[in-house]
Parts: sequence; structure tokens; C-alpha cells
Amino acid sequence: MFLTSCNSVDKKEEIHKGYTIKGVLSTTNSPLVYLVNTQDKKIDSSTVVNNSFIFKGIVTAPKIYHLQLKNQPKKHTIILENSQYTILINDDKATISGGNLNNKQVDFNTLQNDLDVKKLESLNAFIKKDIKLDSLQKAIQEIELEKKEIAKSFLISNANNVLSSTLFPTIQNFNLEDFKEIKNNTEVVKTSTLASLLDDKISNLQKIVDAELVEKNKIAAAKKVSRKPAIMFSGDGLKGELISLKSIIKGKKVILIDFWASWCGPCRLVTPRVKQLYHKYKNKGFTILTVSEDKNKEDWKKGIEQDGMLSWYHIFDDYGRISTMHGVRTIPYMVLIDGNGGVIKEKISITELEYQLQKLL
Repeated sequence: MFLTSCNSVDKKEEIHKGYTIKGVLSTTNSPLVYLVNTQDKKIDSSTVVNNSFIFKGIVTAPKIYHLQLKNQPKKHTIILENSQYTILINDDKATISGGNLNNKQVDFNTLQNDLDVKKLESLNAFIKKDIKLDSLQKAIQEIELEKKEIAKSFLISNANNVLSSTLFPTIQNFNLEDFKEIKNNTEVVKTSTLASLLDDKISNLQKIVDAELVEKNKIAAAKKVSRKPAIMFSGDGLKGELISLKSIIKGKKVILIDFWASWCGPCRLVTPRVKQLYHKYKNKGFTILTVSEDKNKEDWKKGIEQDGMLSWYHIFDDYGRISTMHGVRTIPYMVLIDGNGGVIKEKISITELEYQLQKLL
């Protein structure tokens, strides 16, 4: 990029085609204003006269510069093009207008600031008890989502110009998938200068995600307990179909094998609590297989219907074959196994069952 100051331009035609920055200092007294590049090098200076200053020159391409008052640390960013600019500096704040890209930056900042005001209004409403916590959380979530979508849109639409590098720091809290979405959004983005910034960010975040996954797997492996294999069996279901434990455990995390009978008072006494646990954890990978010790199928089916147990699996063990395999002498008798067919606990109580489900799911 090539830049010339007003001191090096002689022809009015060249000055007219270049940039002009007209500035006013509202409250700050400073003898000089510097035009500084991103490497902190002073490119030009302007003497302040009657609280006003002016820069003129030509740039061959838009680029980021800063205006800095002498002996002041604060820098005011400007995206410099061959255009007309006005700037009002009031202490540490500056209002800059002019230039296509600079105005886009101002528009972006305005949208983001307006949403921050909305967030503050929601917080104040919650403090005054005008809204409840869930309403506050919903409002903030919607505002943050809108801010994110605005940032994505601005980045993508300005991917091939210098504005993307000024917008990029505003999305540092995005997650890996957000950055991938921006990178893969259009072919323009893929071939832009923004692509290298996104590649670096994606690479760094991917390393973090991979490291977290490795650590998570280590923790999961450490928690795994060596369990003895459950006895696999099968039997007739309510409609005479063949039901096997092996097929039931597929895709499940925890399975309860419940030995019971319709004539067993203690069995049916705990059924309401078993039902509660089933409905609480069924969508988390939990299911039940009951094995009946009834001798009469009609009594068995009637007991299931009366107790509202049609939601899970049932096997009729009229010859006691399955209970003998498990060494069952009294009922109720419950066995809890995992999705790999390993026994978690035998002869488990309803209280212990509730504890295990809470811990495992």
C-alpha cells in the first residue's frame, strides 16, 4: 500500500482524489495529532489550530490507521480510503464519519451497542422484579444469538476487505462450529484474507476440543468397572413373540430385570415406584424386562394391565427356567445390568435402584 501526506502532494487534482480528514477536539488540548499505522509508526502529523486539525493524502488501497493526540495513549481507529472524513474527539471518545468501510464499522458498532443496551434493560427489569429469572435468561439468550448472527453476517459480507480484520476480534468468544460455519459459508470467504485468520482460530480450537475429548475419554475409562456378564435368556412375550435379553440391551444404557408374579403382594407394592423411575429415565437409555413366575398366563396378563406395566418388556417363565438360571428363590428379585451386558447389581432394592439410575443416567 502507498500513502502520501498533504505535504507531499502538490496537485489539487491529486488531493481531490485522495482522502481528507477534518477533526475537532472538543475538550482535549493537544498541539499535535498523529496518523499512526498498525505498526505504531507515525505516518503523518497535523498541527491543532483553534481546536481543529486536518490531514490530506492519497492511499492506493483501504487500510487501518489510528489517530493519536500527542502525549495521549488513546488511539482512535479509522479505516482510511480516498474519501472525506470528519472526526470529533471528546476526551477518550471519538465520533468518526465518512468512508464506505469506516461507516460500515460504525453501523456494526451501533447495532452491537443497541443490543447491549437491551441486555442492560432486561437486567434492570429483573432487579426491579418486573420480570422473572426465566424471562431474563430467555431475553439474554436471544440478544446474544442476535449479536452473533450480526457478527457472522458482517464478517462474511466483508470477507475480502480490510474491515474483516477489525471485526474479527469481536468474535473471539465464538465456538469451533461457529468459526467453521463462517469459513464454509461461501466461496468468497474461503479465498479471502479472512480465511487465514479463521484457519488459525479453527486449528487452535480444534486442538483444545481434541484435548478435552481425550481427557473426557480417560475419565470415562477410569470410571468403567469390570463387571461379570449377565446371563442371556429369551422367552415368550405378551403376544407369544420371542423376546430376548440380548436384543433388548442394544442401544440401552441400563436394563432392569424384574422377577415378579401377579400373586406376589410385595412385588406389586413396589410397582408404582418402578413405573415412576421408568418414565423418568426411559428417554435416557433405561428400560425394564419383567420375568413372571405366574403359572397362569391370564393372571399374568391381567396383573400387567391392572398395574399399568404395558410400556416395557415382559416374559412368561411358567416353568421357572429363567429364575432357576439366576438362582432366584424369593420374589421380588431385581437385577440391574448395563448396555454391554454386564451386571451392575444383583438383588437390588427399589431404593438402590433409584440411586443407581440417578448416578448412571
